[in-house]
Amino acid sequence: MSFLTGLKDLFKKPIYVVILIAFIISWFLILFGYLFIPYEGYNRIVGIFIAILAGFIFFLLIISLFKPIDELNYIIVIIIFIVSLPILVIFRGVLGPFYRFCLIANQLLTAFFAFKLCMDSSTKVDDYLYKKNKFNKITRALEFVIFGFLTFMILFIILRILVNFNVRVVRFSANVFRIMFWVDLILICFVLIRLISVKKFSAYITLFILLTFFYILYIIVDLIAEFIFSDAASTTWYFFLIDLGLFLYMIGSIFDKVDYLKKKFKIIRADTISIFIILMKLITQLIKLPGFERVLIEPAEVIRLQIFLLVIFILFTLLFGIYTIFTHKEGEKIE
Repeated sequence: MSFLTGLKDLFKKPIYVVILIAFIISWFLILFGYLFIPYEGYNRIVGIFIAILAGFIFFLLIISLFKPIDELNYIIVIIIFIVSLPILVIFRGVLGPFYRFCLIANQLLTAFFAFKLCMDSSTKVDDYLYKKNKFNKITRALEFVIFGFLTFMILFIILRILVNFNVRVVRFSANVFRIMFWVDLILICFVLIRLISVKKFSAYITLFILLTFFYILYIIVDLIAEFIFSDAASTTWYFFLIDLGLFLYMIGSIFDKVDYLKKKFKIIRADTISIFIILMKLITQLIKLPGFERVLIEPAEVIRLQIFLLVIFILFTLLFGIYTIFTHKEGEKIE
């Protein structure tokens, strides 16, 4: 996959490796604080560590607008780190608004890259069948039917489970899946319209629908875990692994498009975007550290933002799904 090439390029740059490792360590520390060490002293130490790291990354983000980070002298990097130490005190009054900005940006970027992952994966499978199999008409028809059947069968089962819960947020989740049913049906109708009108078959669409369904299921389960699991905290590890995988995909995809981004954006480089994503993820993870959640944002607002992410992703699925049905050419790579 192309994002793996991007990750290889990233690991050739020591400063990015240090930043990435420090970020993942802070992620683990937050997770351990949430699950195993609910002590105020531990949480305070982790909070200070993250504040220092966030301040350091913030300064690197500003500098990256003018000069590539991997070209900085190590002495300059150390000076930047020292200067960033009091960042929490200096910007204490704007932490709340900045946190909300990071949370919204995280929702938007995550929805976009999750959509991209679903689309890229489904079209690559379809393109492989199109180019490598002499019976591609049959195999692609089977692809369309099998993945479509799996999607609607799993959707039916999930709906049957959710309607048994007399909890408002769970019933809301059931309505989300009902909306997705109609969105999926619309996409399939456009595939059939294209097939009839120009004899082109976007067979990948049902696999794409299945992948988007699993991502929406992941968001929904994260939202309603405490209502459907007796030990909701035990699912945190699964969410962590999915979040980490998607994060690495985002970073790898950006570094895989360094030359493309240079052509499209003169000021914003790939390293600027990647550093912003790391900072954004780092700040948004603070809500899982006991003692910080209500200081930064109210739980009700977190739920509203999760719903916002669902709306954005469903819109991505519908609008860009229709667009790719008519623009994607079988056997050709999507940029």
